Amino acid sequence: MSNMIKHIDYFPAGYCSSHSGLLFKGIPNEKMQFPAGVFLIHHREKGYILYDTGYHYEIKKKARYFWYRLATPMQMKKEDQIDYLLQERGIDPAAISYVILSHLHPDHLGGAALFPNAHFFVTQEVYEVYQKPKLKDLIFKEFLPADFKDRVTCLKADQRHPAFPYRPTADLFGDGSILVSSIDGHARGQGCLYLDEFKLFIGADLSWGVDLLPYTGQMRLIPSLVQDDKKAYLKGADLLETLLQDGIQVVVSHDPQDRIERSLNEKNKSSLFSSYSSYYFRSFFILLAEYEPCPKCS
Repeated sequence: MSNMIKHIDYFPAGYCSSHSGLLFKGIPNEKMQFPAGVFLIHHREKGYILYDTGYHYEIKKKARYFWYRLATPMQMKKEDQIDYLLQERGIDPAAISYVILSHLHPDHLGGAALFPNAHFFVTQEVYEVYQKPKLKDLIFKEFLPADFKDRVTCLKADQRHPAFPYRPTADLFGDGSILVSSIDGHARGQGCLYLDEFKLFIGADLSWGVDLLPYTGQMRLIPSLVQDDKKAYLKGADLLETLLQDGIQVVVSHDPQDRIERSLNEKNKSSLFSSYSSYYFRSFFILLAEYEPCPKCS
């Protein structure tokens, strides 16, 4: 089924910072910001779908998260929280129908409890980590809804879909509009999205940034230790390179804001043109089918 995705928006819900020279060998040492990216997908039948939820302001404010801020210098204002960002666009958080959590690190699940009517999706592997988390998994369960277990569906990404032959996927709604792939590396079972109508792959934390992909093999020890599985992380980066070579647009959660917005603007314009073209073609053929020549003219 085509034209199910109406529009995709992006919100940076806080960010962390580091210096490139601390992350990778052999590149200029420049201060970099890594936004906690949130993607809002407007599905024509299913409504509003969030992919990740960014940071919660309490992580910035409360003393109990000091150790996290020390290891991951993060910045945000209260107004950077995803519920505020949505309301600025005229969208009530209660109107969010679904939330897909790529994984459960604080910069992805922080705003999860802010959506009272949303149903959640995670991969089966992410849910298994949620059930028995280790300290390194960095799951702050207090930011999930109290009834999370009753509102979550576990996705088993084990089907081959012709639109995305690179990895097994789960077809989220059964209409081919959103395919979810489970990819180890940064976090076990990280859920990444492929939107075939947009020829767009949203790769969560498969990379620090698409522009940093060439330096993946030069990652230093400390950022390497942050990854759940370093070998799988390198394979995930190879997947991104393959997708780019095959003409698929790739964005990741921590890409610079201007890069993501530029990519989505191009895709949204292309989708709008396709929708209008499809509408006018359908209208033309309906009129043609209903046309009856005037008896006086025949």
